Amino acid sequence: MNVTESIFMSIFVLLCTPILLLAFRWVALKVGLVDVPDSRKIHTSPIPVVGGLVLFLMAVVLLLMTDGVNQFTFYLMMASGFVVVIGLMDDVFGLSAFWRFVTQIIASLVVIYFSSVQLNSFGFLLSPSWDLQLGIMAIPITVFGVVGVINALNMADGIDGLAAMTFVLPVLVMGLLSLDTQMNLWLLLVVGSVVVFVLFNKSKAYKVFLGDSGSLLLGFVLAWLLVYFSQGASAIMKPVTALYLVALPVYDTIFVMLKRILNGDSPFKPDKTHLHHLFLSYGFSQSKALYAMMNVQLVFIVLGIMFSVLAVPEYIQFYCFVLIASVYFFLMRSMWNKQIVESSVVDE
Repeated sequence: MNVTESIFMSIFVLLCTPILLLAFRWVALKVGLVDVPDSRKIHTSPIPVVGGLVLFLMAVVLLLMTDGVNQFTFYLMMASGFVVVIGLMDDVFGLSAFWRFVTQIIASLVVIYFSSVQLNSFGFLLSPSWDLQLGIMAIPITVFGVVGVINALNMADGIDGLAAMTFVLPVLVMGLLSLDTQMNLWLLLVVGSVVVFVLFNKSKAYKVFLGDSGSLLLGFVLAWLLVYFSQGASAIMKPVTALYLVALPVYDTIFVMLKRILNGDSPFKPDKTHLHHLFLSYGFSQSKALYAMMNVQLVFIVLGIMFSVLAVPEYIQFYCFVLIASVYFFLMRSMWNKQIVESSVVDE
């Protein structure tokens, strides 16, 4: 695809994404496909939850228009469609966590079985002399990792633009680094479409949410891109670099789940202990909290890329990742404890 065609595709994204968002938004308001506010949510009026449907349609159309269809992308989109449908059912009927997990596992197995893409190696993650091959554990570990990333991004869907931008930054990096020109263009165009959605998501007059269909879609696609680009002939990075691309949502999810377990609650029990909730509790607006979190995520991404460019041994990169996680957990726990103490003093 030449420069003229690429420009045409970019214009197509900038025009078609808003048109679809406006059209689907109108339909959603008519049929009641909206997110109704409750005690855990920040918005105060029903908001259409059709962002996921629009982004899925755009991703499929763009894949066909850029000739980016290969065995992996075909089955990725097919399985993504299944995830979107179940997510939409969750938006409408409120499915249990069990059925969401079953869906994610089945969709992941579809990609593995038909495309043969999976985590086969973690590289020299623990030692300079041990290439950590997964062998018979490849499939269960791949599914576990994909489901983990999906739910990390789903849990990040707490303030306007956060889940979408959590997807945009790592996918933008992978799109720029990819050696497959068709897939490269497809990813960059998808990123453009998601950015357009963010503008709607943050607007007052035309606000649209991703919905569970959207957050599950973005998490699913992001997870599989990390697998695809860190394994085999398509690899553009080491598996440990993939960790840095999604470090912030992974850290946040693990911290929140550990905190719930230590409090005697289910790790899947909804609450307000995520990083974005912490920023909001300190008086940040949603926009400032989003900006702060994206800067933190960008720092982790740049660190991972620098490690890769400087050829820092993979096991050192991994131990640094674990060390940073420890610092993150300590800071989060300290800041939450301080906030609780300050709140109790104010209440008195």
